[in-house]
Amino acid sequence: MKKLQFTYEMTLRFDEPVRDHYFALRCVPMSNAAQQIQIENRYVYPTDCLNEVVDGFGNHKYVGHYFDNHKQFTYEISGTAVVEGMRVIQEPLHSMYKFPSRLTRPGTELKAFLEKLQSEENFSSKSNLEKAITIMNAVYDVMEYKADVTDIHTTAEEALEGKIGVCQDYAHICIASCRLAGIPARYVNGLMIGEGATHAWLEIYTGKGWYGLDPTNNLHVDDYYIKLAHGRDYGDCVLDKGRFLGSVNQTQQIKVCVEEI
Repeated sequence: MKKLQFTYEMTLRFDEPVRDHYFALRCVPMSNAAQQIQIENRYVYPTDCLNEVVDGFGNHKYVGHYFDNHKQFTYEISGTAVVEGMRVIQEPLHSMYKFPSRLTRPGTELKAFLEKLQSEENFSSKSNLEKAITIMNAVYDVMEYKADVTDIHTTAEEALEGKIGVCQDYAHICIASCRLAGIPARYVNGLMIGEGATHAWLEIYTGKGWYGLDPTNNLHVDDYYIKLAHGRDYGDCVLDKGRFLGSVNQTQQIKVCVEEI
């Protein structure tokens, strides 16, 4: 068990004023059996209205709007997390995590990848967790981590075909392979110690609950991870989402800090 201090800061800058800005922010860590969260600071500016709601996946998020002209939007949240990783979280299984989603639909590449693993001795006799670990190890071995090659629209099939990508792609490939093997799996967005940005991993359903695996680092999700949101794939877990009126160029700056205390 570890106690972590976390800070997440996001700033949007516009080259011309925008208005009628609506936003949804999922950067809100939630307490569960593996992490106890204490929010120490929350800052959203500018805003006329701000509410905390729970989405259809059980994720907490802040929603609101600002109607007047502005050239910058800032969101900050900080607090502490007492984390006990590498444990099964007993939550109900929803059937949506059994089936392909837009970014995890398998094609010939994914099917061939899984068939090769399934042909190995004893694969069929393994537990869900053991099968998922085998899949994670194989993804880690076959993929090369490289930024700015894939994007948020890249599917698991495309990433595996190119054998290159980032944490989002590693997670999508593992999720797609697990579901294809009959193992329910879901996408997770969160924070990790040592990372300067957000991180992505997956949770698989063991038969008793959810267990986290990080294919990018080929690790079990331990005491150094803080979960923010989960869903079928990245599209359900977008941390900063919004719309506004204005034909402008925008830049986004994100700072993440996670330290053990």
